[in-house]
Amino acid sequence: MKKLIPYITIHGHCENALKFYKNCFDGEISFQQKYSDTNYDVSADFKDKIAHAEFRADQIHFFASDGFEGQKTNLGDNVAFSINFSEQSEQKATFDKLKVGGKVTMDFSETSANSTLATLVDTYGIHWYLNYENV
Repeated sequence: MKKLIPYITIHGHCENALKFYKNCFDGEISFQQKYSDTNYDVSADFKDKIAHAEFRADQIHFFASDGFEGQKTNLGDNVAFSINFSEQSEQKATFDKLKVGGKVTMDFSETSANSTLATLVDTYGIHWYLNYENV
């Protein structure tokens, strides 16, 4: 089973944006992880930035982060689609198809959230985060 979840990057302002959306939609930040809680090697200035967060309010559900240190986002490329896979083989097969004509931005990597993540931009410029939760 697959589930599509929008993923927004709010470079440098994610924590404030999540609080804003929490108020706007009467929602909750159901998960939040700062870079200091991960195995990513970032500068001291970036340790308190959001590596990954999850927001929920009624039928609204999205992921968010400050992005990667040094990454610049432009209006239009700050939204990606994240798919959670229940089968790792399906994650890999989908990745192999989506990467044709596109650009792999992160090959399969273990995350500190006990999952395997791969990211890419497809041939049409759409950003994808493909995630398999290791259970």
